[in-house]
Amino acid sequence: MKLLFATVLCLAYLLPITTQARNAAPWVGVDLNGVPCNGGEQGYGPWDYTKADERSNIPVVEQHHFTPEVENHIKGKSGYLVSDLDYTLRAVPNHPKALLSIIRYQEKLNKKLLKNPMPLASPVECYLQRAIHFSPEDVSSYSLFAYYLKESGNPEKAAKAYQKALTISPNNAKLAYSYSLFLIEQKQYDKALEHAKKAYAHGKPPESLKNKLIKLGVWKEAADK
Repeated sequence: MKLLFATVLCLAYLLPITTQARNAAPWVGVDLNGVPCNGGEQGYGPWDYTKADERSNIPVVEQHHFTPEVENHIKGKSGYLVSDLDYTLRAVPNHPKALLSIIRYQEKLNKKLLKNPMPLASPVECYLQRAIHFSPEDVSSYSLFAYYLKESGNPEKAAKAYQKALTISPNNAKLAYSYSLFLIEQKQYDKALEHAKKAYAHGKPPESLKNKLIKLGVWKEAADK
């Protein structure tokens, strides 16, 4: 009887924690086909990659599930590569390297570049939307989502993701640089110039962006001296 009581009491404490964790990082949004996003239940975590007081919980996830071999799609750590990527992002929804890794995995999958291809547990766009919902001030997740939308042939949605990120971090040089390159691809050269100048004003990005705009006749060297 005492053992049964102890078990029930333990479950009473654990269930609210599990429910709270699940609610903290729900699956939100829809995939690129309009199907509601869904994925695995919350286990360890969720931990926010941007919060210093939560970072100490992340190394154990990386040690057991997000090794360099997993990140570079060489082999899984705990069995299956896609399971390790999925576990990492369920535990740390906005882990930037894991999000980029899962984007690249899907790109390789699309191009049939993987030796033993396996589909991801959830669509890439669902992991990204979950990350944004979980940590809405994390511009890295928005930037990665914008990149993925662009590569998936959704430039209008990509532009909105870039713009949202820039409202959160308007002086982010890397973000302005990426958005300027995107705008060049969309042939929106005046806007590309505007964000390129922001990028160079707030950081030291590669000169290749400036050279592109000079070649296009948009960046006038003489006028800027």
